[in-house]
Amino acid sequence: MRGLNRGVWHVALLLAVVGLAQPEAWGATQYGLATVEQGEMTILREGKAISFRASPQAVPVNERDLVRVREASRIVLKTQDKATMTLGANAVFQCEPWQTPDRSGTFRMLFGRFRAQIVGLAGGERFNVKTATATIGVKGTEYSFALASNGNAAVLGIENVVTAAGRDNVEQPVGPNQVSAIIGGGPATPSVSAPDDFKREMGRVDSPAAGSPEAGSLPSEGSLIERGVMSKESVQKSKEDRPQVQPPPAPPQPPTPSINLDDAQQASQLLRGKLNLNFER
Repeated sequence: MRGLNRGVWHVALLLAVVGLAQPEAWGATQYGLATVEQGEMTILREGKAISFRASPQAVPVNERDLVRVREASRIVLKTQDKATMTLGANAVFQCEPWQTPDRSGTFRMLFGRFRAQIVGLAGGERFNVKTATATIGVKGTEYSFALASNGNAAVLGIENVVTAAGRDNVEQPVGPNQVSAIIGGGPATPSVSAPDDFKREMGRVDSPAAGSPEAGSLPSEGSLIERGVMSKESVQKSKEDRPQVQPPPAPPQPPTPSINLDDAQQASQLLRGKLNLNFER
């Protein structure tokens, strides 16, 4: 390396680090690539937490990864099953293969909101999302989705048709500017025209912190009740019956630095195990 100047050495080191970050190095299957457009993202992988700050460098996301979008942050995830998903502040999801009698997929939403655009599917292919109480499926469309900390969910159709189903697996079609909800683990409600304030709120993909009182309500929940999407009684019962989702626990350890893939030296230290990153700060 004597013949390399300092700038060339840093470029060579960065390329080596990015190569090590590929799924083969971790012994895992890559599910997609995430770009942190704003703020910070944390991946919990094999018991270790890795944080990435905003950067144009895409980050590999593997099957079995647990991913958390931090406060005031936003990421774009491009998946192997041809979805482009924009996830906002405080969203939490896991890339864990799942299967029901009728559907299968990899993406599991645990909390928060996203906007999805799916293109290029062929034949009987569908992009499916699973939560604890709902399954959302599309062949090729664009839609927004919100999941409260008590498991209540709402789907807003944007383009073409998306299907929503509760635990009964009975699908409800949701067209453009329509909404369907899954409350208290029940069936998906028949789709109706979405209230304007609900559409405006769903235009934002940010959510409150998962442990906050606001996290237990869907966007513009009052308007959804007024429009008859769901009843006030069913919403109240769901909040009384279901425990609130809390952020993943973390051991009490001192703050640790984030990693930016643009910083080759710091990235190489992480991959050598010199940084001990925690999911929580």
